[in-house]
Amino acid sequence: MPGADKKPRLVQSILVILGFAIALPLISEHFAQSAVSDTAPNAAAAPAVSDTAPDNMPGWRIPDPVNPPSDPQAASVLARGKYLVTVGDCLPCHSVEGEPAFSGGRSVDSPVGAVFSPNISSDKKYGIGSYTDGQFWKVMHNGIAPGSSLLVFPKYLYPSMPYDAYSKLSYPDVMAIKAYLMSLPASPTPDRASQIPFPFNIRAALLGWRILFFRPEPINYDPSWSPSVRNGAFLVQALGHCSDCHTPRNILFASEYDKFLSGGHILAQSWWAPDITSSAANGVGSWPTDKLVNYLHDGGSLGAGAPFGPMQETVFDSLSRLPTSDIQDIAAYLQTGTKPLDGTAPVAAATPDMNAGAQIYADNCARCHGGNGEGVDNNFPNLAGNQAVVSGPSYDVISMVLGGYTSWHENQSTMPSFRSVLTDAQIADVTNYVRTAWGNKGVPDATGDKVASLIGDGDTVIGLDTGSVKAAVLNGNNAMTFDTISGQLILEENGLDCRLDSHFANSDPTQSTGNIDLAGTCTHGGSGLKGFITMNGQTTPASFLLVQEKTDNYLDDVIISGKIPNTSDSFRAKIKMVTPND
Repeated sequence: MPGADKKPRLVQSILVILGFAIALPLISEHFAQSAVSDTAPNAAAAPAVSDTAPDNMPGWRIPDPVNPPSDPQAASVLARGKYLVTVGDCLPCHSVEGEPAFSGGRSVDSPVGAVFSPNISSDKKYGIGSYTDGQFWKVMHNGIAPGSSLLVFPKYLYPSMPYDAYSKLSYPDVMAIKAYLMSLPASPTPDRASQIPFPFNIRAALLGWRILFFRPEPINYDPSWSPSVRNGAFLVQALGHCSDCHTPRNILFASEYDKFLSGGHILAQSWWAPDITSSAANGVGSWPTDKLVNYLHDGGSLGAGAPFGPMQETVFDSLSRLPTSDIQDIAAYLQTGTKPLDGTAPVAAATPDMNAGAQIYADNCARCHGGNGEGVDNNFPNLAGNQAVVSGPSYDVISMVLGGYTSWHENQSTMPSFRSVLTDAQIADVTNYVRTAWGNKGVPDATGDKVASLIGDGDTVIGLDTGSVKAAVLNGNNAMTFDTISGQLILEENGLDCRLDSHFANSDPTQSTGNIDLAGTCTHGGSGLKGFITMNGQTTPASFLLVQEKTDNYLDDVIISGKIPNTSDSFRAKIKMVTPND
């Protein structure tokens, strides 16, 4: 009879679909696991890393194992793990100010929402303390966490975790990383839920993306490379995951590896990562090697330029901690082992108002950067002849004007944010001016619309000093103010997270409270600050209210207030967005 067998066929079809849904992830992961990586050229070695950044540069302190083993072989594995974690820049991504190291909670913005880094401390409930070696290997090599999605699919990690680069690590190196993390204190800190809307929050949906774009492959070492270039390739391609920023991405946010390291717009951020191939015209091929090493290891110099944006943090917390020989190897690989990309897409010019830009520069920028963009030695960077000013599109200059800039050495000035001082059109005009003035060969491509599109995508860096901050300790009707204030407040691009590192001092000997240090991170969607306060030599956990005062979405002030633990005193600070001309 016609249609009599439709029901059995429907059941068969459903079973086939279910079987395919179950089998496809398994098949996909079989191929992903088949590409076990080559190892580093010096995998047996464990170069020493510095726990802190050199020359008074800021940054996290890299912790040592709590109970170092006496067995030399076990100690060597931990040393190797600490080295790899430092190269991979894991600490700042998986930590926030005022919380224990590696306890997670740092926001990582993506085009579909914010992801928060997980707790990777040794805690068995909230961290990786209960992970088997096999589970940790799958996290690092395959981007798969323990658990499942929609019952039959693995729990795929979002590509904000650079497992595409970490898949190039060898099994011993992955186990060394796990051993080091397990040797550190446990932090019972729950993970923060991601802010990714439906349907992007369904991890099973990542399967299609992985099939199309995830290709775990070992590093393809050229036989002609020297040991130095081989080690540089390992550091750049695997641990350093440099391609995640410096390689352009397609419409589905996957790296275009045929344009490897040729520069690109960092996803969900306002920054442009420049070309770092061996190209003499666009990359680092024409850089003197010593200046490139200085840039990557010592925070740069006036004249050669200094790292900023996300790269600055990479230097502070990772590259500056490595042996100089490693940085020399990275430079050797970038300058001789990478392929320059010919025919880079030209940057489309706008129709700038150079007269307006020159006047804005004279009114707001010249007193720090000089009338001709020459800068001030060992303080304000030069803009004339600075490759970072002219390379690629204008994203980076706009981002500096919008968000400000953190100095890379102690006692250097911090550039404030001009977001609430200049209009979008004025920021575009001054950006185009500095990219083309004084012999600069940048393309004047900034527009008011482009500036507006980047607002909210970049960090805002607020330098703290006695001109921008009014702070006091209150006790009843008495108020003790401070005459020396330093530090910085960084408001991250999603508006929900911040990092504060501040110092308040009073030289008046009659005051009972002389110095206060306050460090912390935003909580409760940006309405609170949680961290530690140090007063009279005693450090205690503390929580404060945080209020962002805005006018038409422009930030005017940040107010921090609350009771100081174990005292009858309260603390209040009003941080004002100002420029050096105010």
